[in-house]
Amino acid sequence: MLANENFVPPYGWFSFVWGIVVIIFAIVVLFLFIFKHVHSKIIIITYTSLVLLIIVSLIAKSYIAAVAITVLLVLLSFMTILYYLPEYKKMFSKKAVEKHSKEFLNNQEVKTELIETLIKAVDHLSSRKIGAIITIEREHTLNTLVEGSVKLDALVTFELLETIFHPNTALHDGAVIIRGDRIKCASAFYTPSTKKDIPQHYGSRHRAAIGISEQSDAFTIVVSEETGHIATTVDGTITGNISLESLKTSLNQQIIVR
Repeated sequence: MLANENFVPPYGWFSFVWGIVVIIFAIVVLFLFIFKHVHSKIIIITYTSLVLLIIVSLIAKSYIAAVAITVLLVLLSFMTILYYLPEYKKMFSKKAVEKHSKEFLNNQEVKTELIETLIKAVDHLSSRKIGAIITIEREHTLNTLVEGSVKLDALVTFELLETIFHPNTALHDGAVIIRGDRIKCASAFYTPSTKKDIPQHYGSRHRAAIGISEQSDAFTIVVSEETGHIATTVDGTITGNISLESLKTSLNQQIIVR
């Protein structure tokens, strides 16, 4: 039987070309997503190798091999999604809180007064090794966390911060969220970071502070109850054992005035 040299796809050339375009588009989108969100070079190399093998198999008309490699590609995609699921969750949860706040400090004098109050309170807590988490809301609102916490809506004062974080009070375990120059809530609890490169000497407060900085643009101050050391978190990064002077500089940079 002679081979049909004038091969015409069973569903017509348009359907055939459209199918090829969809496949190429899917591969391009997949690669863009992988290169943006997957940080393992081994996975990227494996993906590239499998796609090249599929192309070679199709050119060589080895359709069984192409199907088998495609199945491997699908399985690898499934395992990659499962492996990076925690990061995807953080990525989408961060988008969920990216609603812009409309409450900022309205002048530099109020900002200076707020910073002095925070420095005084942190110095007091640190010297007595009283654990604390103080989060300062920036562009993105933390309304969901505020709603699930103990609402206060009170002016930020040294006395109030000292009372909240005193070990004998009911609110000392959670975090305080500050919006503008007001404490919106206390006893706020954050989803801890699942990053594997966090030093072991950082406890649950520090992991919670890193977690909120991964999910929003908030700036958080942490006081360790074990050492009294001061740390700050922003953009998923923690800076540990900082001085009050360094904290003051960071507050000046992070607190928004409009």
